[in-house]
Amino acid sequence: MIEILVTSFPFVLRVMYLRWRGMPVTLYNVHRALFLWFVLALIVFFAVFYYYPKSYTGLVPYRMVPVVAEAGGTVTEVFVKGGDHVKVGDALFSIENSSERAKVEVGRRQVEEVEAAIVAAHMDVETAEASLAAAQSALKQAELTLADHLELKARGSAAYQHSQMERATSQRDTRRAEVDAAESKLATAKIQANNILPAQLESARASLKQAEVELAKTRVHSFVDGTVEQLTLSVGARAAQAAISPAMMIVPDRTPKEKGRIVAGFSQVSRTELYEGMAAEIACESNFNIAMTNTVLPARITRIQEPIASGQMAPTNRLMEPAERVKRGQIVAHLDLVHPEHQDLLVPGSGCLVQTYTTHLEGPLEGTVTAHVIEALGIIKAVGLRIRAWLGLASGIGLAGSGH
Repeated sequence: MIEILVTSFPFVLRVMYLRWRGMPVTLYNVHRALFLWFVLALIVFFAVFYYYPKSYTGLVPYRMVPVVAEAGGTVTEVFVKGGDHVKVGDALFSIENSSERAKVEVGRRQVEEVEAAIVAAHMDVETAEASLAAAQSALKQAELTLADHLELKARGSAAYQHSQMERATSQRDTRRAEVDAAESKLATAKIQANNILPAQLESARASLKQAEVELAKTRVHSFVDGTVEQLTLSVGARAAQAAISPAMMIVPDRTPKEKGRIVAGFSQVSRTELYEGMAAEIACESNFNIAMTNTVLPARITRIQEPIASGQMAPTNRLMEPAERVKRGQIVAHLDLVHPEHQDLLVPGSGCLVQTYTTHLEGPLEGTVTAHVIEALGIIKAVGLRIRAWLGLASGIGLAGSGH
C-alpha cells in the first residue's frame, strides 16, 4: 500500500495539471500517468521486496530441561512447586529408597568386616614372626647340640654315643622343618594382610560407593539454574525414567547473549541478499502496545545457518522421495539486539516480525544513484513494519475478529 502511495505522484501531478488547465479528467487524459504509475509501482515493489527481506516466522528461542528420575520408584516427597527458581544442586523430589538404604548398610558392614580382618591379619603376621623367631632359636640350639656330638666323635672321646648323635641330628632336622613351616606361615600371613585383604577392602568400598550412588539417585537434584515449570509430579505417583514424560520441566536462566537472540526464517530466494552484520528491526507480539514504546527494536544478523532443515536425511527403511518434501524450507538467520538494555524486553518464545535493511549494495550497483535510491526505499519497509505492528495489536485484542 505504501509503495502505491509513494509512486502515485505522476498521476497526482497529471490530475493537478488538468485541473489547472480546466480540462476534464478522463481515462484518455491520464492513461500515460496511470501507466507510469504502474511501472514505478512495479519497480518499487520489486526493489523493496527483493532488497529488504522480511520474515513473519521470527521467534525468541529458549531451552527446556526435562527432569526425570534416574531410578524408578514411588515419589515420597516433592521439594518444589511450579514457578520456583532453583539453582544447581537444589533437591527437586525424592523416591522411595528403603532398598537402597539397606544396600548401603550392607556395604558399610562389609567394609567394617574387611577392616577388622586386616587388623587380625596383621596380628597373625606378628604371631607368625614370633613363631619363626622361636623356631630359629630352637634350630640354632639343635645345631649347637649336634656340633658338640660331632666334636666328641672327631676326638674319639669316651663320652661320645652314636645314638645321642643320631637323636641330635633328627632334632636338628625337625627344628629346620619347623623354621621352614614358620617362614611359610609368615609369608602367607603377610600376603593375606598386605595383598588379599586390602584388595577385598577396596572391592567392599567400591560396592559401598555404588550403593551410595544408587541411594543418591533416589533424590533428584537440579543440574541447572532455572525456573520450574509444568510440574506434574505428586507424592505417591510413580516417577518416570523416560524423557518423553518428564516429572517437570526447568527453563534454564538465559545468558546475556541468549536474552538478545532472535531466530527467523526467510524465503530461500532471500539467501543472496542476507549477510552477516545486516541491519534489521524486530517487532515481537508480546511487546505490542498502544503507545508503540519498545515495540520495534534494532538488531543485526549475526549468523546465517548454511543447511536448510527440509533437506535433512535420516536412516530409514526406505529411500527418500523428493516429492514428499514439496514444502520448501527456509533460510534460518540468527539475530542479536543492538542495544543490551533491550534484552530484558524479549519474552522467551514470543513470535516476532523481522525486517532486514540493505544499507550497502555491492557489485555493479555499488556507489550508483540507483543504489542510493534502493537504500533510501528502506523507509517504506520501516513504516510498513510499524503499521503491521499496529494491525497485530488490533488483531491481538480482538478488534480484527481473531483475538482469543
